[in-house]
Amino acid sequence: MTKFNNGFLLINKPLNWTSNDVVKKIKSLDKSLKIGHGGTLDPLATGILPILFNSATKYFEYFLNLNKIYDAEITFGISTDTYDLEGLTLEKNNDLNMDFSLIKEHLIKFIGNIDQYPPIYSAVKIRGEKLYNYARRKENVILKPRKVLVENIEILSWNNPKIKLRIKCGSGFYVRSFANDLGRSLKVPSVLSSLERIQYGQFKIINSLEINELSSDFIEKLIPINKILNHLPKFIMNKKFETEFYEGITFDPKRLELDLLKGYEFKIYNEECEFIGILTYDSKRKFWKPKNLIR
Repeated sequence: MTKFNNGFLLINKPLNWTSNDVVKKIKSLDKSLKIGHGGTLDPLATGILPILFNSATKYFEYFLNLNKIYDAEITFGISTDTYDLEGLTLEKNNDLNMDFSLIKEHLIKFIGNIDQYPPIYSAVKIRGEKLYNYARRKENVILKPRKVLVENIEILSWNNPKIKLRIKCGSGFYVRSFANDLGRSLKVPSVLSSLERIQYGQFKIINSLEINELSSDFIEKLIPINKILNHLPKFIMNKKFETEFYEGITFDPKRLELDLLKGYEFKIYNEECEFIGILTYDSKRKFWKPKNLIR
């Protein structure tokens, strides 16, 4: 294995595939690789799903922190227990005549830093267990709202009772919850009827690959993992420091002379300009330590 086998692909997840289905499909092409995904998409959602390989799987948290853009269709007049069309229907009203101007007024309430409850059918953990396990056992659980960021909501189309929106949001935002909350705000049932993730960080849907078009040479198409670390300052290590870095040795700040004003994490390169990992500052112990080494 070389450093060039540590990267990620952007897969356009097909409808009705789970995120793990995509991982299993790629794993079948090369069983020697360690593979994970960078952020779950529900089976009824399509669009960008990052697939991480080998040492790049350590960078899961950095994917989650990237902003995303979704195209979402919300249908008014129906609600389900999962907040999408996969769930059990709770309420149905085919005679709704929605006021478009009122919908626009209510959409404004969801822009900015907002409180959002995750769906009960989700992988969010409460007391160490995923919420959907509680839901399947029909156990009551107290949900707490989480702060999430919605940067922008653009109306793409309106055809009563369906509205299509483009949503730019931060990490932890559930479009299913938003679809349900919008209906609650309007005092009508609502459901997420389709969802496509069209952008993940700086990467757009046009950059993604179709899962059924992958062949055994897909490893040559990997995107280097440092491409998602543009926000981090860069530091180049000499041979001696690189050896110590791979040995897990911590560094006294005086040896490296890194500027803490630039941040508490640096992306590290060797003298051959290869990305080799991250150096993070321990503010309590006052030293720099290696993190997420690329081997």
